[in-house]
Amino acid sequence: MHLGELASVRSGLVLARKESREPTPYCYNLLTLRSIHPDGSIAQEDLSVFHASDPLKTEYLTQPGDIIVRLTTPYTAALIDSTTTGLVVSSNFMIIRTESNTLLPDYLFWLLNTPAVKRRIYTSTTSNVLSAVKASFFTQFQFHVPSIAQQERIGQIHKLARRETALLHQLAEEKEKYYAAILAREDSSMKRGTSV
Repeated sequence: MHLGELASVRSGLVLARKESREPTPYCYNLLTLRSIHPDGSIAQEDLSVFHASDPLKTEYLTQPGDIIVRLTTPYTAALIDSTTTGLVVSSNFMIIRTESNTLLPDYLFWLLNTPAVKRRIYTSTTSNVLSAVKASFFTQFQFHVPSIAQQERIGQIHKLARRETALLHQLAEEKEKYYAAILAREDSSMKRGTSV
């Protein structure tokens, strides 16, 4: 089945068409290339501010369940949830909204971030200088659609794996701080001891 049969696929907003040079009441958070991490998470601290000349259409703003895909390497996909809604999506990204009961966003998010799919994306861009993927790749993207139960299982396992990885990173950071504090204290006590 083709993705275009199960979801709407569109590129983001060309910012220059709607950008205001001065602050306006139409102020939005803007998704940037830097705000999507390689693991598919969105870093809120890396969002930019976008002042629009008039209100933006909702089709250019993130909605829960949207999949946002970078159009340039590393072609990372991000899944939008309640904490990342209402962000402006620029033309650096593709917006995929599932429109069918047969395709779950959690499953599609996992699928688009698999190494095999990223290789397919990369090979489709080799003829273009910027290595930018075209919208037609996603509308024509053909894949096997498993049962809803299988999609739910894969989506849940993927979510748990991402959560565990995030917790392990957090634990590693905390341990580094802990050991740095211990070493600093030991160093300080050694210096006090030698100066006596």
